[in-house]
Amino acid sequence: MTRGLEFEEAVAIDPERLARLYADLGDRDADRMICDAMEDLALALARIGRAYAARDLDAIAHLAQGMERLSARIGLAKLEQVAESVRICAARGDVPGLDATLARLSRVGDRSLSAVWDPQYHSV
Repeated sequence: MTRGLEFEEAVAIDPERLARLYADLGDRDADRMICDAMEDLALALARIGRAYAARDLDAIAHLAQGMERLSARIGLAKLEQVAESVRICAARGDVPGLDATLARLSRVGDRSLSAVWDPQYHSV
């Protein structure tokens, strides 16, 4: 039996960014900010999917840029990097590159959204 290609990427969380966030905001406000950012990231992933279906590259680039900022704010370094790649491909009109980076964004996004609360990925 042949299996298709399987991609599994490590999630990169910046524990120093999270620690700084908690130190600056306190536990309750940092948790609230992270929850809000996670919800916004999940919505952005869904919106990017709809924009892709409509072939709206400008919307994809704009949404990916927002994901970059949110990811950086809460220390999701890998997600930030992949969102940047999506933004660049969309801005350049590089559809084959966009196809690949969007698939990667979906994988990394799903794993990152789960991992931010998993203590194995950080030491806050």
